[in-house]
Amino acid sequence: MSKKEQMFALVEQWRESGLTRSVFANQHGLGSQSFDYWCQKQNNEVVQPKSLVKTSPMSSSRPSRFVELISDPDICPKPQLLRLELELAGGIRIRIY
Repeated sequence: MSKKEQMFALVEQWRESGLTRSVFANQHGLGSQSFDYWCQKQNNEVVQPKSLVKTSPMSSSRPSRFVELISDPDICPKPQLLRLELELAGGIRIRIY
């Protein structure tokens, strides 16, 4: 198993653990910055390409505090099965099923 595969597997374990990144990294003897790098890399290569939700373009030049999420029926024909997961700073995750 390559280092990338090992780290991606650890990132998946972290996502399921409910722990913050720093606590999980510490428990596995990893540096926080190194683990953050692998989390971002896994997100860019695995999570985002599988995304079932698109954000709508902003309608004005003024930034909004809200982002409209649009389900793409070509990708997810059954929106009732759509799962949304938001990861906030500090490792806080919000899951909407």
